[in-house]
Amino acid sequence: MTAFNSLARFNILSICIIAFVVRAVWAFLVAVDPVADSYLYNAFAHSIASGNGYAFPAGNLTVYWPVGTSAIYAALYFLFGKSFLPIVLFNLVIGTAIVWLAHAIAARYLSKVAANLTAIFIACWPILIEFTTILASELIFIFFILAAIYVWGSKQLQPTFRAILWGACICAATYIRPTALPLLALFPALSWFSGEKLRHAIVHGAIAVITAAILFAPWVYRNHTLFHQFVLVSANGGVNLWMGNNPQSNGGYMELPEIAFENEVARDRYFKQQAVDFIAHNPLSYLQLMVKRAITTYKSETIGIVWNGDLYKHLNSTSLLVLKLLSTLYWWLMISCALLGFYYLCKRKPLPWHHVLFAVSAFFFVLPIFTVAQDRYHLPLDPFIAIFAAYAIEQILKRRHSPPLLNTPTL
Repeated sequence: MTAFNSLARFNILSICIIAFVVRAVWAFLVAVDPVADSYLYNAFAHSIASGNGYAFPAGNLTVYWPVGTSAIYAALYFLFGKSFLPIVLFNLVIGTAIVWLAHAIAARYLSKVAANLTAIFIACWPILIEFTTILASELIFIFFILAAIYVWGSKQLQPTFRAILWGACICAATYIRPTALPLLALFPALSWFSGEKLRHAIVHGAIAVITAAILFAPWVYRNHTLFHQFVLVSANGGVNLWMGNNPQSNGGYMELPEIAFENEVARDRYFKQQAVDFIAHNPLSYLQLMVKRAITTYKSETIGIVWNGDLYKHLNSTSLLVLKLLSTLYWWLMISCALLGFYYLCKRKPLPWHHVLFAVSAFFFVLPIFTVAQDRYHLPLDPFIAIFAAYAIEQILKRRHSPPLLNTPTL
């Protein structure tokens, strides 16, 4: 039996079980030890679960970070007690669900072999395994983005119900990270490009937006009550833009200067204006920073080791370096295969140029290059990279195992 035929016979349930077991083994070996952003996600969750609202440990209510991740953790703390175990189990389920969703999307638009390869790649992806024991937004965000794509493309669902569902998924993703919000406009445009009547695309887009608006309303009301200004989800977009675009910036994270502001909303608007002014008056510097941000974002995948604080208590620097290298080598292997897969997709054109896989991956690819860089900001791309890489491997296997053409003499 050829490798191609073997891959075609794989069962997604088996791959999901493997994904779950691999992540469970990692969770058994590595304890949760919140560091960096994880520390605050945990603190915010404890505050919400204790009935003190979305607040810093000192008790001051905040709208600085998106509330979604901490709200989910708070619900788990409230239901099951303030232990990390429910969060790890939640991450196990979410991580496995990502494997299933990516498989379903690849099967819908490409083939069963490409889908199985996609699922295998994601099941074994080091950083997606490492985030099982990290309190962070990445896995949840990826899940809701893939869920939105899956629902949006599910033609079996009644169109109005489908619009409500994908609108809710994008809203949920926006509560995790506001960078998902433009997808509310992108999806109706893609529907129109794909042949849906313009009127229908607009109506279904409006239904999705209304659904999201209803779900945003309680949080917007809370923020307006506290800060007397409109804040959809969080007040850190301007701050993040400034971090990546100011005279002292290297394109990535940096500490904010000590300046007094009325509140977080005023601070965010001030730094947003500072960043916009810098970009407008220093276009060459902005282009140079874009190059730096591209390098910072896409050169490696090590944050899954860095943010697992427990590893630093039990491993020496050499072992940590080996783990970082293994994660990064897998990343570059996937990137290399994905670039080849993208080439094959462009050459053979099984998908139109405006396909959702191209559009959404392009959006998340350029976003950190234009704004602010960290290697974790490319994680939403990982499932798409897996799909493109899977297509490349499928094409290679097809060429290797297809029967040779017979040379017939010309009479």
